[in-house]
Amino acid sequence: MKLRNMIWIGLVLACGAGCSDFLDVQPKDKQSEKQLFSTRGGFYMAVNGIYNKVASTALYGKNLSYELVDVISKRYSPLQANTYLTALSSFDYADNSVQTGLSNTWTEAYNTILNCNVVLDNLEESDGILLTSEYRMLKGEMLALRAFLHFDILRLFGPVYKNHPEAAAIPYNESARVSALPLLAADSVMHEKIQRDLDEAESLLADSDPVIEGGPMVSLENDQDVYLRYRQLRMNYYAVLALKARVYLYAGEQAKALAAARKLLTDARVDEYFPAVDPNKLLANQDNPDRVFSTEVLAGIYVKDRADIHSNYFSSEQAGNNYLHPRKNFVNMSLFAGETQDYRFQAWWRTASNESEGGYDFIKYEEIAQPAEKGETEYFYAVFMSLIRLSEVYYIAAESEPVLADKYAWLNKIRERRGLGVLTVISEDDFMRRLRTEYLREFMGEGQIFFMYKRLYAAIPSDENGNDMNAYEAREEYYVLPLPSGEIANR
Repeated sequence: MKLRNMIWIGLVLACGAGCSDFLDVQPKDKQSEKQLFSTRGGFYMAVNGIYNKVASTALYGKNLSYELVDVISKRYSPLQANTYLTALSSFDYADNSVQTGLSNTWTEAYNTILNCNVVLDNLEESDGILLTSEYRMLKGEMLALRAFLHFDILRLFGPVYKNHPEAAAIPYNESARVSALPLLAADSVMHEKIQRDLDEAESLLADSDPVIEGGPMVSLENDQDVYLRYRQLRMNYYAVLALKARVYLYAGEQAKALAAARKLLTDARVDEYFPAVDPNKLLANQDNPDRVFSTEVLAGIYVKDRADIHSNYFSSEQAGNNYLHPRKNFVNMSLFAGETQDYRFQAWWRTASNESEGGYDFIKYEEIAQPAEKGETEYFYAVFMSLIRLSEVYYIAAESEPVLADKYAWLNKIRERRGLGVLTVISEDDFMRRLRTEYLREFMGEGQIFFMYKRLYAAIPSDENGNDMNAYEAREEYYVLPLPSGEIANR
């Protein structure tokens, strides 16, 4: 499939924009809602609109990927101008602009959850409109996405779970109607709501998701149904298993986390469908390298203007006052010290042309050229960002193993995928230091680093701090972001 079909998938994903506006709050016109969900295409338009919202800047198109949560995890050097990002980098959550950003993320997440619930309600009345397999697939996706969004809001605004699982956290919305909902305890949200939704989603998708037989299907052949393809852009079966492992680990249930991780990592189809990035296509390809390692992404989002992220935030020549970059010499002398053969160093970092020696630009999202005569899969990764990576499942397995040697074994498997040598078994402390380093290298620009530090309730040592040369102790006021003022006022 050539550019024509790339444009088609873009239209399919974007066509939900109008529908997502319609679903932004409880629909006022029930007749219009019934009309929308009276056809198969209407259901998919609504679902595409929801995924379009997931990719919005308030959610994973910015705040929950490369910007807000990465700034508060001390990934970037302080900005020269006094801006919203400067306030964020100093944990100034009382700043008006920071409060606005946090409120936008909260509101967009709960609006998107509301949309999921609208689809779920209408799925129960879809008899004769959808095939049984489609009903199960879409219901599984919406339950998984509902859990996914609640989980990240819990990780952002909820208590440090390791210290206070019983503390009041967030509401869990299971209704398609707009209403005030009580704050639930973090462990209730985790065990009674999120895990329940993910268990049901796994069961539904296990016998209905096309990904199991066909893989990600990042192409559209003649006469094929676009609605059932591009499974990496959906909360597919494999992504749900990975999300379950992520949730169990955050809840401190390491045995369950390990079981979920092993279920993925021992499945031969996972290696076939989500192979390691090919260094020949990555490092020897200067025109259109797959810098997001798309073959390893279990679920991600479509971002049509992804190249603008680089020019607006990560280019030393173009970003201006929004220029995000680690402190000088952090990348080469701390983050990748002694291991600059790492594919991630070679593919994601470039010496900054406008910086003195030791400054690096982050180029993961830099624009790539469109191949002249290659298939669509060769360009799909130009408009793709990760939500859940297979590498994280290796890290979860490593951390959850009870035997130290087995921890290193899992870590070595993913290091091999990054062009690195085998680590020797030394100690638990050494393993955890190596694991944290892997998170810092792997998830730059994807938001997971903050959640790792909060889950562990860990200090940020000076050699892991891209902001400055200081160490930052673990403090709850850093890790627990305040609920939006409007949410508090409603209580």
